[in-house]
Amino acid sequence: MFLKKVLSFAIIAVMLFLLFSCANESEDKSAAVVTVNGEIVTQAEVDYFKGKFRAELINEYIEKYKIEYTEDFWQTEFDGKTPEEALNERALEESIMVKIQFVLMREEGIYDDITFEGLYKKAETFNAENADKQGVVGIKSIKMSQFYTYYFQNGVLELKNIYAEEKLAPTQEEIDAKIKEITAQHIDGVNTQDYESVARDQLKTEKYDLYIEQLRKNAEIKDV
Repeated sequence: MFLKKVLSFAIIAVMLFLLFSCANESEDKSAAVVTVNGEIVTQAEVDYFKGKFRAELINEYIEKYKIEYTEDFWQTEFDGKTPEEALNERALEESIMVKIQFVLMREEGIYDDITFEGLYKKAETFNAENADKQGVVGIKSIKMSQFYTYYFQNGVLELKNIYAEEKLAPTQEEIDAKIKEITAQHIDGVNTQDYESVARDQLKTEKYDLYIEQLRKNAEIKDV
């Protein structure tokens, strides 16, 4: 019975995604939704994250409100807000956060073109160039349904490394404090001589996350 429910939910989620995609085919995907510090966030970017979050949000509502999925689910209010409104808000906020970081990647020379369309074409070119290659080291193709996330995640890794050596480089005081914290936690598999390496790794992520959080708070968001 449990497996049946899981499979039913999975089928519903896939059908919803396909229906949602078809329903939006006529929309202008390149249309600007908002600007972030003057940088455009398009409908295509928001729709990308709506597709990623859709099944997740359905599951959250089913668990939180103890409901079953119905045809009017997206227009039914829960605590004063419909799931459709919640999905739009979540996707838009994620689009804004990602755009802020893509701008930083462009500033650091990680990517020249950070537009949704530009990154899509970049993935297509990569796949075409590697289609017939043998013995390719590393990834051979990028899933087009995940291209935006792929370039974002890889870009963030590069940004963290760059910032950890420059503007967000930890002070010795911060490193010592983090080593003390790690020592107190008695983390399994961490030798004493590895404490500084682990400390630097944790600080790299913590300082980066705080930096992005501050940029988001100060970002100028304008509806278009």
